[in-house]
Amino acid sequence: MHYHPYTNKLPILLLLVFLARPAIAQDIESINFKKPVKFSGTLNFQFEQYGASGIENRKQASSWMISGTPTLTVLGIQIPFSFLLSNFENRYYQPFNQYGISPRYKWVTVHAGYRNVQFSPYTLAGYRMLGGGVELNPKGLRLGFMYGRLNRSASIDSAQMANPLAFRPVAAYTRMAYAAKVGVGTEKNYLDFSYLKGWDKEGSVDSKFRDSLPPAENHVLGVSWRLTFFKHFTWQTDIGLSHYTNDIHSDKIELDSSDPKILRQLTKFFGSRISSQVLTAGETKLSYAGKIFGLGVSYKRIDPDYKSMGAYFFQSDIQQFAVLPSLRLNKGKLLINGNLGWQEDNIYQQKLATSKRFTGNGNISYMPVQWFGLNLSYSNFGITQNPLRTSPTDELFKQVSQSVVLMPYLNFVNESTVKNVQFVASYQSLNSPVQSINAMADQHTLFSTLVYSHSFLKTGLTFNASANYNNTSLPGGDIGSIGAGAGSTLPVFKQKLTVTTNATYNSNKFDGTSNGYTLNADVGLSFRLIKRNTVQLLFNYLKNEAKDQTVVQSFDEKTFRIGYGITF
Repeated sequence: MHYHPYTNKLPILLLLVFLARPAIAQDIESINFKKPVKFSGTLNFQFEQYGASGIENRKQASSWMISGTPTLTVLGIQIPFSFLLSNFENRYYQPFNQYGISPRYKWVTVHAGYRNVQFSPYTLAGYRMLGGGVELNPKGLRLGFMYGRLNRSASIDSAQMANPLAFRPVAAYTRMAYAAKVGVGTEKNYLDFSYLKGWDKEGSVDSKFRDSLPPAENHVLGVSWRLTFFKHFTWQTDIGLSHYTNDIHSDKIELDSSDPKILRQLTKFFGSRISSQVLTAGETKLSYAGKIFGLGVSYKRIDPDYKSMGAYFFQSDIQQFAVLPSLRLNKGKLLINGNLGWQEDNIYQQKLATSKRFTGNGNISYMPVQWFGLNLSYSNFGITQNPLRTSPTDELFKQVSQSVVLMPYLNFVNESTVKNVQFVASYQSLNSPVQSINAMADQHTLFSTLVYSHSFLKTGLTFNASANYNNTSLPGGDIGSIGAGAGSTLPVFKQKLTVTTNATYNSNKFDGTSNGYTLNADVGLSFRLIKRNTVQLLFNYLKNEAKDQTVVQSFDEKTFRIGYGITF
């Protein structure tokens, strides 16, 4: 008998199963029949002149661009378009050729066209399908069905193979699927069972590719539930079981009476072959939410190479535990929450090394009065990789990453002005306690900035000032800068003209020695000619002066841009 090695965990996970993103829709009742057709959107014209000295041009010297996002709305159904024309790139998008609708009436939703529907995280999980379906949610029931195409076929012709510069798509079958969901309950308390079957259409690919590209088939079972009990407790779980056959023409599996009955039933139902994999995935979380204290405990486990044709991607071969405490003190003015966890891979000991990772972070938010607040966060992530068949103390690779962010702020608001003072300081470090060939070099970064902004509500005038400091320590030396900046926005002529200015100056250092400066300044004008028509002018100047040009070059750049925008 041949069967996938992961099946030794199957009975336990099935026992757990048996013990145990919604689509956007158009509501028919909200359609405005008085204005059945509307046309809206934006149209923009832009011309830019660019020049640089000291370095090669990073953009074209002269460029122009015309772009737009028109939208046609028919009976409340939006049909968006977008286009971009320029002397460096031309693109045209007509999303209508990948458009779908989901009209809804009371508890009935119908899907047609390209739709992203989710029945569970491990079966049909938001994969874009071209087809149709329905969801029925009468009181107490949660029903759904979808059928359609997941992927269209792709082939390679001889002309593409002969041209080394041609784009070569990967040969693929047309992939079809249908999925169903049956459940009871509401969004707060529910029990759902879901099923998906996906398959490749053999005749959709040229016969010359079939030997190297076998058609696949997939059956996926899922169960999800969310239970709220004793008012403060919530238990949420999602489990998936995927039977994936990589080649439907491979030999069938023959089982006898000595094999477990559940495996014989699964083989009979799925039609298992030697290329079949039976894989499981699941996550569960138990939470308590009180007025003052909260606590969550979660567990997640995904088999290596777990996949579903109804999902794009899974981070597989992973097992993780997490504890999530939280505190709400001083009538909600002080909030504390954290996340402590442990994560590892190599579930079935098939890799040469096992990576074990500690995850932890904490956040404190304190706002005793309306005009003052403080946020503090800390995170610590460590990863250790141990080779197989050695002592657990033989660490092949180890790294620890830490981060601390402090952000106090002041807000003063009255009828005429808004003032804000904010300070942000962060420290980040990456250390390798065990030095090895694979270890990255240690590095430490300290960053801080102080920003003051002042807005006058009646005139619309705003201005800001800032100071900043940053330094990164590397094996080759320290790189850092210290500087200041200022900016303002001034509306005039009854806010028809807006003038915006910004400038920053930074003194740069390398390994404790001055290494020149960086100046960045811009001025912009925005003038509203008539209603929904705007002309914009922008000039930007960037200059970097370096004493040691082995670290960074000296250069300057000038950019002038003029634009015209229409909103309709």
